Amino acid sequence: MNKSYRPARVFAMQLLYAMEITGATAGEALPGVLESQPLQDDQKKYGMKLVDLVQAHREELDEDIKACSVHWEIDRIAKIDRIVVRIAMVELLFVPDIPVKVALSEAVQIGAKYSTDSSGAFVNGLLSGFMNKRGISVGIQNKKDK
Repeated sequence: MNKSYRPARVFAMQLLYAMEITGATAGEALPGVLESQPLQDDQKKYGMKLVDLVQAHREELDEDIKACSVHWEIDRIAKIDRIVVRIAMVELLFVPDIPVKVALSEAVQIGAKYSTDSSGAFVNGLLSGFMNKRGISVGIQNKKDK
């Protein structure tokens, strides 16, 4: 599942980034992002689901990021890192059919590829703190079973 949905996660990251940088709505930013990354219908649908979840829960997510980012003000965290962490958080909280290990691994790999050299470790640390705070274990195969 993580292979087929990686493009959806990258698409969600790019769309959220475009929205944050330009102040555009998802609908306004969507054509430019889709131009740069062709997606299958199910990937686009999943990516839009992630964007919608991040937008709907952004305040709560940012409070969790603040609580888990020791010695870092949220504004000092690289935009891409914040967005990748938000996407992983919504997967962990609201998408029960994505295994915890997949959500965590995907976030670390996407952060490492699209942000700074230290982003993978930084994203991993933030998400580990978040998972500890929320009582989410990496060993959980399916969050529905929790």
